[in-house]
Amino acid sequence: MTDKKISWVLAFAIFIICLITYLLTMAATVSFWDSGEFIATSYILGIPHSPGTPLYVLVGRLFTMLPLPMTIAQKVNFLSVLFSALAVMFGFLVMVNTLKFMFGELKSRLERFVLYIGPLVGSFYLIFSDTYWRDSTEAEVYSLSAFVMAFSTWLALLWYRNPAGKADDSVVEELKLQSSNKKELDRKIAEIENKQKVRSHNLLYLIIYLLALGIGFHLGTIIVYGGIFLLVLLVKEKSITNTELFIFTFGMVIIVADMTIHTSPQVTLFGLIIFAILVAWSTASKGRFVLAATALFVLAISVHLYLYIRSHLNPAIDEVDPQTWRALYAHLRREQYPPMSIFNRKAPFLFQLKYFWDYFIVQYRMIGDKMVGPFNLGIATVGIPMALGVLGMIANYYREKKVWVLNFTNFLLNSLGLIIFLNFSDHEVRERDYFYAEAFFFFALFIGIGTSGLLAMTLDYFREKKKAAGGYVVSLGVILLVLSILPAHHYWHSHDRSNNYIPRDYAYNMLAGLEPDAIIFTNGDNDTFPLWYIQCVEHFRTDVRVANLSLLNTSWYIRQLRDEEPKVPITLNDEEIEQLRPIRLKDGTIAWKRDLAVQHIIQTTNWKRPIYFAVTVPLEVWKPYEDYLEMQGMERRLVPYKGKDMINEFMLARNFNDVYEFRGVLNPDGTPDTILYKDKDTKGMFINFAVAAAQLGQRKAMKRDFDDAIHWLKLSLALSPDFSWPRMLLGTYYYMNGDIDGAVNYYKQELKKDPKEGEFWVRVARIFESQKEYSEALQFIDRGISTIPNYRQLYSDGFRIAAKLGKPDTAKSYISNWLTKHPDDEQLSKIYDKLDEVLKEEFGINP
Repeated sequence: MTDKKISWVLAFAIFIICLITYLLTMAATVSFWDSGEFIATSYILGIPHSPGTPLYVLVGRLFTMLPLPMTIAQKVNFLSVLFSALAVMFGFLVMVNTLKFMFGELKSRLERFVLYIGPLVGSFYLIFSDTYWRDSTEAEVYSLSAFVMAFSTWLALLWYRNPAGKADDSVVEELKLQSSNKKELDRKIAEIENKQKVRSHNLLYLIIYLLALGIGFHLGTIIVYGGIFLLVLLVKEKSITNTELFIFTFGMVIIVADMTIHTSPQVTLFGLIIFAILVAWSTASKGRFVLAATALFVLAISVHLYLYIRSHLNPAIDEVDPQTWRALYAHLRREQYPPMSIFNRKAPFLFQLKYFWDYFIVQYRMIGDKMVGPFNLGIATVGIPMALGVLGMIANYYREKKVWVLNFTNFLLNSLGLIIFLNFSDHEVRERDYFYAEAFFFFALFIGIGTSGLLAMTLDYFREKKKAAGGYVVSLGVILLVLSILPAHHYWHSHDRSNNYIPRDYAYNMLAGLEPDAIIFTNGDNDTFPLWYIQCVEHFRTDVRVANLSLLNTSWYIRQLRDEEPKVPITLNDEEIEQLRPIRLKDGTIAWKRDLAVQHIIQTTNWKRPIYFAVTVPLEVWKPYEDYLEMQGMERRLVPYKGKDMINEFMLARNFNDVYEFRGVLNPDGTPDTILYKDKDTKGMFINFAVAAAQLGQRKAMKRDFDDAIHWLKLSLALSPDFSWPRMLLGTYYYMNGDIDGAVNYYKQELKKDPKEGEFWVRVARIFESQKEYSEALQFIDRGISTIPNYRQLYSDGFRIAAKLGKPDTAKSYISNWLTKHPDDEQLSKIYDKLDEVLKEEFGINP
C-alpha cells in the first residue's frame, strides 16, 4: 500500500473513531448557553446574536431536514459531531504532511511506523481533550470553525509541495526520454507548469474562499490566515508575488478590523478606497490574482446577506433586527457589545495568562487526582503530552522551519493572540475555555509531531549504536499510543450527555406552570435560550411571551415585543422607544432602559395578562414590585394584593408534585440521580428549584407542620445536595418534630461527608445538651475541636455545656485554649477575666 493510501485509510479510521465517540456522548437535546438559540434559529431560519453566524444557521437548517432517526435538536447537535470528526481527520493529515516535510521519504516499515504512530497519538489526545470534546457534542459554532481551520491548513501544506507550479523532476525526465526536440520539450514542460501554476493559484483561491466562508460560522476562523500568510510569504519561489500577497492581506485586514475592533467607518472607507486602487494597479501590472482573490472573499462573506433578507420576513428570533443596511452593518460589527480594547486591560495580564493555563493544563488529563505523598499524580502525568507537544515544536522548527511557522503561528494566535485580544476580566459570567479550543487543537498536532520526533530520535540512537531498534521503538510507540487513549476513560463520564435532558426540562419547568398568555421576564442566556428552543422547536407553550431583560436594553427588541406575536402590550411608538434613556433616581440608583420598559409593560398590561419574573432575574429589577410578587415556582408572579415575602404554597406544591420534570436530577423514588454528571452551570441553575422547595419547607415549619417541612427540605437537598441552608435546617426540623434520634443520625451522616463543617458538630452537641446528656454533648464538642480547632462556636458551647455538667475547670479550659490560639479575640478576652462570676451567676457554680 502506498503512503498516500495509508495516510487516507488511517485518517478515515480516525474520523470513524471520533465520529462514534462523539455520537455516543452527543447531547440528547438542548444544552445550556448558546445551544438553544442555535438549534432554534437553525430550525426556523432565524437570526442569532451578533454577528449572526448565517452559514451556521443555513447548514443547521439543512441538517434539520435530513432523514435521520433523530430529533431536531439531535440533528443540529450531530452537525457539530460530524464536522468535529472531519476536523480531527484533517488534523491527522496535517501532522502526516508536516512529518513528511520534516523527515523526507521513508523507506522501511519501521520508519513508516514512526511516521504514522505520532499522528495517531496526537489525534487521540485531540479527540478526548476536555474542551474540544465538550464543544463537539452540542449545537455550537466551534466545530465547524475547527473544520475550516484544519482543512485550510492542510490545503496550505498541499500548496507548499509545489508553490511555484514547477513540473516534477520525474515528469521532466520522462519527457526528455520521449522527445529529442528541445522546442517541443520546452513547450510540453511549459504546458505542465502552466497547469501546475493554475493549481497553485487555485489552492490559494480555495483557502481564501473557505476562510471567508468560515466567517459565516465564526469570525475566529480567519485567525489561521496568519500562519498561512507567513508560510506563503517565506516561500521565495511561488506562483504569486509578495506584493500581491500584501495587497490582498491589507484589504482583508481592513474588513476584519472593522468587524472586531470597530474601526471608525471613515477609516474603513478610506482603507477600502486605497485597497481598490491597489487592486486595480495590481491587476494591471501583476495579474488577476488579487482581483480574483478579492472577488472570492466578497462572494464568500456575501452569505451575510441572508441576515438582511431573512430579517424582512420577521422570524420568531430576529436579533438586532437587521432590516436596514445600517442595522446589518451594526450586526456584523457586534455593536451591541462593547468594542474590544487590548490596551485597557480588564484584569492583570499575568492573571489572564494563568486563566488560559488553568484551562490548558487540564485538556489532556489521563487520570484523576491520585496523591502520592505531596504530589498529585493526575496533574503530574499531564506533563507527558505537554512535553511531547513542546518536543514537537522544537523538532518541527529544526527539521522544517517554514512549516513550523505555519503550525506555530496557528497555535500562537489562537492562544497568546486571543489572550491579548479577548482581554477577559477576572469575573467572567461563565467558563471561557471554548475560545481557546483551537489553541488546544493545534497543540495536539504538536503532540503528534513530538511523538514521531521522539521515536525518530530513539531510532537514530539505536542505529548509531548499531543495535536492533525495532523492539524499543515499537514498544515506546505502543505505550505512547495507549497513554493517548487514557483521557477517554478520564473524561467520558463528564462529557457524556447522551442522557442529559436537564436543560430541556429546565425550560419545560419554567413555562409549564404559567397561566395562559403569560409574559415572563428572564435574565440571561440560560433562562432564555432553552425557552426559545422549546417554544420554536417543540412548539410548547407558544402562548407565553419570553421577554429577556438584557435585550430589553435595545430598541429593536422592544419593537419586536410590541409588533410580533404573541404581542406584549406596549403603546410606545418607534420614536418614543428610541427616546427611552437611563435615568438616575432620587436614591442614586439608575433606572436602565429595561427598567423603564418593564414598568411600561406592567402599567399597560393592567392585569389583563399574567406577568412573571423568573427567579434568575436580579433583585434590582423586581425590587420596585417586591411587595406585589408571589413566589409560585421558578417565577415570582405579579399579583394585585400586597404582602411581604409572599409564597403561594398551593402553586409551589402543585408545580413540584404534578408539573415539573427532573430527569437526570431525581430518580423516580425522589432520591438524587448520582449517575448523570452535572457541571457547575447545571448545578447553579437547579439550585433555584432547591431554594423554592426549601422556602416551602420553611413556611410549613412556621406552621408547625414539621412532617411536610421535612419532606420539602429532603426534596431541596435531593435537587441540590450541597445546598447549605436546608442541610443545616433538616436536622433541626427532625428535632422539632420530636425525632431526636433522626436528628442526631442525620447530622452524623452529614459529618461523615463533611467533617470540617463546624455547625454540624455544634448542632449535634446542642441536641444532646437539650436532652441533658451533657457528657455526650461534650464528646461531640471535643471531637469537633480536634477536627476543626479554629471553629470558635465549639469552644463557647463547650464552656456552657461543661458548666452545666458541673465542671468549672473544664469549662474554663475551653475559653483558655481558644485564647491561647487566638489572643486577639477581644470579646472572649474580656469575658475570661470574669469567668468565675459568670459560672456563679449563670450556672450557680462556686469555682
